[in-house]
Amino acid sequence: MQSSPTAKGDVIIVHPLTLSSIADMDFATLGVTTGGTATIDPVSGTMTVSGGLLHLNGTPLPARYVGAAVKKSVVNIKVPNKPLLIKRVGGTETLSVSNFTLDGQDKRALAQQTSFTFAVGAQIAVPANAVAGIYVGDIDITVQYP
Repeated sequence: MQSSPTAKGDVIIVHPLTLSSIADMDFATLGVTTGGTATIDPVSGTMTVSGGLLHLNGTPLPARYVGAAVKKSVVNIKVPNKPLLIKRVGGTETLSVSNFTLDGQDKRALAQQTSFTFAVGAQIAVPANAVAGIYVGDIDITVQYP
């Protein structure tokens, strides 16, 4: 008898003074009755819902990023300070994502030639009349290197 299991391997390559997304923000599957909000905490990764929203299925996730420094320095991480709209796939309907938060300080001291990671949470507002479907959009995160 012979067995040949397979395993997957992966690696993240980062170049100095760059930023890469390693996980997308995911509000999972929400049910809506009277409208409300869902908020993902970037530190714990947990999501709270309010109003007429229900967390039905899936694992909520904050967005996760990795960057790299070339020398001992301080980087400044900037998240959106205005709401952004995400659009329903196959439609024109939108939902608003706002109140972006980091899993720590926006200014971070880095050791020489090191990588750093951080997470971003946010809040989504879902009105009672939201059209069912999958909504997607881009979150612009900026890291200022010295």
